Amino acid sequence: MYGYKDYFNETFFDTPYNDRAEEIEDYKCLAEIMLEDYAGLKGLGTEDGLFSKGLLISEDEMKEYFINHPSLRDTDAYFYITADTVEEALSHIKSRQNATKDKSILPIYSISEKYGLKSFETLAVVLGFMSYQSRGYERVFGFLQDDIEQSEATVGLLISLAKRVFEDDIPDAGEFISGKNGLFGSVFKLSGVDKVHPLRSKLILTHAAAAYIAGDKTGCDFAGDFINIYDNDDEPDFFEKEINAVSKLLNSEEKINCVFLEGKDNDVALHVAKRAAYKNKKRIFSVSINDINNADEDELNETGEIILFYGHMEGMVLFLADVCEENIKDAFLLRFMNKIIHNGVVSPVLLSGSEKTPSSLKRGSLTGEYVLHIGLSSPDVKVRSAIWEHFLKAYGLSKEKGFSCEELADCYETGYGAIKSAVRQAALNMLVNGAKKANKDILTDALKGIGTVNFKGLAKEVKTVYTWDDLCIGKEESRILKTACDRYKIKNRIGESWGITKKNAYGNGVSVLLYGPPGTGKTMSAQVVAREIGLPLYRVDTSQLFSKYIGETQKNLNAVFDEAETSNVILFFDEADALFSKRTDVESSNDRHANQEIAFLLQRIEEYKGMSLLATNYYSGFDKAFVRRITYAVRLEQPDYETRLLLWKNTLPDAVPIDKDIDYEFLAENFELTGSNIKAILLSAAYMAGAEDKKLSMSYIVRAMKYEFDKLGMMPDSGKFGQYAAYLYG
Repeated sequence: MYGYKDYFNETFFDTPYNDRAEEIEDYKCLAEIMLEDYAGLKGLGTEDGLFSKGLLISEDEMKEYFINHPSLRDTDAYFYITADTVEEALSHIKSRQNATKDKSILPIYSISEKYGLKSFETLAVVLGFMSYQSRGYERVFGFLQDDIEQSEATVGLLISLAKRVFEDDIPDAGEFISGKNGLFGSVFKLSGVDKVHPLRSKLILTHAAAAYIAGDKTGCDFAGDFINIYDNDDEPDFFEKEINAVSKLLNSEEKINCVFLEGKDNDVALHVAKRAAYKNKKRIFSVSINDINNADEDELNETGEIILFYGHMEGMVLFLADVCEENIKDAFLLRFMNKIIHNGVVSPVLLSGSEKTPSSLKRGSLTGEYVLHIGLSSPDVKVRSAIWEHFLKAYGLSKEKGFSCEELADCYETGYGAIKSAVRQAALNMLVNGAKKANKDILTDALKGIGTVNFKGLAKEVKTVYTWDDLCIGKEESRILKTACDRYKIKNRIGESWGITKKNAYGNGVSVLLYGPPGTGKTMSAQVVAREIGLPLYRVDTSQLFSKYIGETQKNLNAVFDEAETSNVILFFDEADALFSKRTDVESSNDRHANQEIAFLLQRIEEYKGMSLLATNYYSGFDKAFVRRITYAVRLEQPDYETRLLLWKNTLPDAVPIDKDIDYEFLAENFELTGSNIKAILLSAAYMAGAEDKKLSMSYIVRAMKYEFDKLGMMPDSGKFGQYAAYLYG
């Protein structure tokens, strides 16, 4: 049997380790001394021979391994040092560990210290890593355990080795696999446990422990599909009050199992959790409860193993996202959380959700009374502006001259996560398009691109293609619309800094009523306003809102406003008189329910913090209570001569080929048409000219006018067409 000087070089006694590989090889040498000793106990190399034949492994095979000098064995040994006994070997290893200043390069030492392991438990870790690192030990373990299929060291082999050399109290197998130090389920895989025959339990390292010993201390290479791991970054504390509160709780000596962070934006909760963890010099592991609920048992166990291992090793912070009453009751999830919380090494666990703290957290055996609740506020315009500025800088985007993040932060009441995603998307778009500097259009387009708006058929998006130059309405009407836009752009900054918002019992949204005869530009005005502000415009489908069933109409209205509030869109109620009509005297239950629906709608539109545009042809039919609550009302009249002239000249794009003979003054003077009529006529005439591959001329316009009059049920007066009357029939 080889001994002390064959395995170790005593000149390295008290010499610091240079790296993790030296410590690992020393421990492997220690294990080999014990394995060789145990093989001798089984009769290997004795005159009597083996008392057990090792099943399919012959004595010659084992002799071939142990007969060679340690330096010649196929174990990928680093180098060998000294010791004749296990005690001396341990003393030698400890002398080198003590001499090493940077203990972080000593993975087995670190695990032993953090878990408080005894010598035989440290040996268990070494045996597990030997199986993980080299297949050369598979047949050795199989021989010593009399089972060729038992390629990993078992608890039975560990106890047999340990009882021969260690003076520690060696527990029985059942006690060891269920020990309070938490080795199984964090260092060793639970899948290796055999509760019926505990001696057969396998010492299989978890991915986290094996990777840690092998040199990956980041956790990124083995974290799997369910864990995101975050290290420190240079983000400011955007939510300082909440961050400081959570930071104190992470450091508290009080018994706290869970801290529930309630807020609609999960990214805000994650930001608060990360910054609080960093203040305590800890990494944070983030897990989505929705992902966990879709995991199988093996995936759940592996996720728990990673969290528990790093909970022991570095006191990391665990953040569980998307927690709600529905998924917290899931038995699968409860087992996972019980494992994490009651283990005690990860405390407190940070939970986040958009609902209030689930009652099952407060009263169940999961957390008992040790759960705290912290509400997360939505970022105000000042914080949103700071978040925009931070991520523009983080992604290396410079701003176009005159562009202010404050205006963007005021109009778009977005959360931390949406802003980060939008800037990242804008950076990609700018790279593709070759844009040099970020501006409002680039960033709002990016916001629209990452947003998901789902009105479930109750509203549809309207493209905003028109500008102020296309809108031919009176100067006073234009001034009111621009005033509404300006108010919306600064409603948060001025409302908060001047204290107006605090004095307003309702929302600080803006509502505009557009009324007047058909075709006077109400829909176009809505598009121009939306384009000016930079928000998507959604037309509410009133036919889908109304329901004959009691309560369904209010439910639909709630759905529209709730989605609008979280999606940063402008609501456009066309033919709004159908919704906001006058309340009637109650003569039947139908009248009562109709009045309730109107009252409910008035309340929601008054509380709505966004912008709502309403269009109607019948102003007189509106409920007076609604008119009082509206922010601005704009009457759009039939266009006068000057306005009609502009409409005739400016409606079509510049690319349309137009003949010089078109008499715009004649058309504007003789036909009192609305903007929609003029647009329809010009488009029809343009397509007729295009079909004949000719320029747009008076002949096509006159024919198109005839078709428009026919559509409206009007007989064209040929006398009004004067010299162009011949084109009516040409």
